[in-house]
Amino acid sequence: MASHPAPIESTGRPSYARVRRDAWTFATIAVGLWIVLRFFLGPMPQWSSYHDFADTRTWLGIPRAGDVLTNLAILAAGLWGGSIRRRAHLTADERPAFALLVGATILTALGSAYYHMAPTNPTLVWDRLPMTLVMAALLTLLLADRIDGRHARAALAPLVVLGIAGVAWWGVTESLGRGDLLLYGVVRIGTMVLLAVLLLIWPGGTRGDAWLWASFVTAVAMMMAERFDREIYQATGATVSGHNLKHVLAGVVIACMFGWLRFRRPRDGVK
Repeated sequence: MASHPAPIESTGRPSYARVRRDAWTFATIAVGLWIVLRFFLGPMPQWSSYHDFADTRTWLGIPRAGDVLTNLAILAAGLWGGSIRRRAHLTADERPAFALLVGATILTALGSAYYHMAPTNPTLVWDRLPMTLVMAALLTLLLADRIDGRHARAALAPLVVLGIAGVAWWGVTESLGRGDLLLYGVVRIGTMVLLAVLLLIWPGGTRGDAWLWASFVTAVAMMMAERFDREIYQATGATVSGHNLKHVLAGVVIACMFGWLRFRRPRDGVK
């Protein structure tokens, strides 16, 4: 199992307390940005057309079977991640984030399948909640690799709290008839931007970036498939929809991240 040297405090390196404080500061800034945007823009409700997916076919009694069953790709990625937990190259500090990534991926597959059987705002909560935890775990692990290994401990809690808060706020406000998706949007978009910046700008402490690049390219394709859901469905003669493809590609994205964690090696060659 790969391991990294224990953190060494020095005048040129911030203490763990500072790293943890910076992580909570980031979460506070995100909330502050949401407050400012809400002041100027007002609440942002979930648009009703979001639930209007192209593939509405029923198969073997399963409503919207295409969008339901393609979540098996995400489930497979999560189960594979769980199967490599003892062989993945992780520090002790990274293992909680890895465990969250595995569990949240499996829950995302189940939550998304549940949502797509009857797409509504209340069921969408159970799709978005675990998906937000997946992104929190991914960002934590990439911060630890790219910036400082201590982020594996310091960043996980604030990112999880922030993600849950975004989904919970939207769910509660929707139930009150005044839906506000803005905090969720700030968290989701901010996480995606940070993931891209960390991959594109900062060199990692391990070798194996090909897995990360494969994940990044597939994620772009996934977003395009989601955007052109109906167009892809029509172009394929009502065989495959863009949202069907999105789920399959999401499974590939997460599998590539697990591949990175399984096969990465320290750049200094220490095993």
